[in-house]
Amino acid sequence: MPYVDVFADEDDEEPLFATEFDFLPHKGEFLALEIDAELLHLEVVEVWHRQDEDDGAFHACIRIETN
Repeated sequence: MPYVDVFADEDDEEPLFATEFDFLPHKGEFLALEIDAELLHLEVVEVWHRQDEDDGAFHACIRIETN
């Protein structure tokens, strides 16, 4: 299961959070996140992979927008 770094803004250098998915989300998909009994709908607007400078491994990243 891939770990994915989740970003809210394209200029962010650090992710909002990292989480594990059963699948890699695709651009245009919607994710539901429950916070304090409120359901947020998040749209995946960008998907990319970045390379870690320390170990050279690639990490999946997505950028989301709240709808």
